[in-house]
Amino acid sequence: MNIARLSVLGAALAVAACSGNSLVSATSEVRVLPGPAVAGPIVVRRNALKPNAPSGWPARRHRAILFVADERAGVLMYDPSVRNGSPIGSITSEIDVPAGLAVDRNGALYVDSEGTGASGTVNVYPPGQSSPSLVISNGIDGPYGIGVDSNGNVFVSDVPNNTVNAYHAGQSSPYETISFNAYGQPVGIGIDANDNVWVACDTSNKVFEIPAGTTQVKDAGLTGLDGPIGVAFGKNDVMYVSNFAIGAVNVYPYGAKSPSSTITAGIERYGPSLGGFTAANIYFQSNQYLDVEGYDGQAWYSMVSGGGAPLGIASSPLVRK
Repeated sequence: MNIARLSVLGAALAVAACSGNSLVSATSEVRVLPGPAVAGPIVVRRNALKPNAPSGWPARRHRAILFVADERAGVLMYDPSVRNGSPIGSITSEIDVPAGLAVDRNGALYVDSEGTGASGTVNVYPPGQSSPSLVISNGIDGPYGIGVDSNGNVFVSDVPNNTVNAYHAGQSSPYETISFNAYGQPVGIGIDANDNVWVACDTSNKVFEIPAGTTQVKDAGLTGLDGPIGVAFGKNDVMYVSNFAIGAVNVYPYGAKSPSSTITAGIERYGPSLGGFTAANIYFQSNQYLDVEGYDGQAWYSMVSGGGAPLGIASSPLVRK
C-alpha cells in the first residue's frame, strides 16, 4: 500500500467521521480490502452491520426495485419512485462486502462479493430469491465492476489481476479473460444497447470500449475524466461516468467525446463510485462511505437512506436504452 493511497484513506475516514457516518471507532477491529487505486483501499468492520431493512425481497414484489450494494449491510432494496425512501428489503446470504451490481433481462440480480483476500465471487439471485442459484469464483479474486449483456453474458472487472473476465450465461468458468495491464486498472463496467462493453480505468484516467463479440480494447477518447470509476447507460445510450478524483459525474450523449454537462450537486468530494439507471431513467450515484443520490437528467431527485457504505447500483426492470 503506497503513501498516496494511505493519505486518501485517511481523508475518507476523516470525512466519514465528520459527517456522522464513522467507519471505525477506537475499539473496533477493521479489515482493509483492495479497492480502486484512486479511491484507496476499502475499509469495513470485521463484524458487518446488520441492515436496517426488512430481510429478503418485498412480500409483494414492487414493479420497480432499486438495488444498492452496501459494504456493511449487504444488498438493500428500495422503491425508486419514493423520494428519500428507506429500504423495503435486503439480501445478505453468501454476501461478503458487496461491490458491483447488475440485473439481467429476466430480472436476476448479480452481486460482486469482494470477500476477504483472494475469495471474491459473483453471486446470482433469481427474482424473489435471497439465496444464490449460481456462485462464480473461477478466475475471480477481487471483483468490482459488473455488467450483463442482452445474451446473458457476464463481464466482471477483477482488480487484483487487472483483468476483465467474461462468462457465458449460467456458466461459472470464464470463456475469455482480457488483460488490462497495458490500459490501466479496470473498475466500473457499463454495457450499451449494442452489447459493447465499456470499462472505466481510474489509474489511466480513461474509459475503454470492447466492441461486442471481440477482445479488442479501444480507447474511447473521452475528455474531462479524472479518476473515472463508474460507467452507466441510460435511455438513448446516454453515458454517465463518475469521477472519484473531482467529485463529479460527466454526461456524454452516445458517440460524443466531450461531456454535454457535469453533475456536481450532491456528489461527495471523496466518494463517487458506481452508479446506475432505473427503468424510469432516473440515475442513482453511490457516494462511497456516505449516501446514494438520485438525478432526473441532471436535476437532483432523491437521496436514499438506511445504509452507510454504498458502492454498487442496479435496478429492475432495466432501462430501455
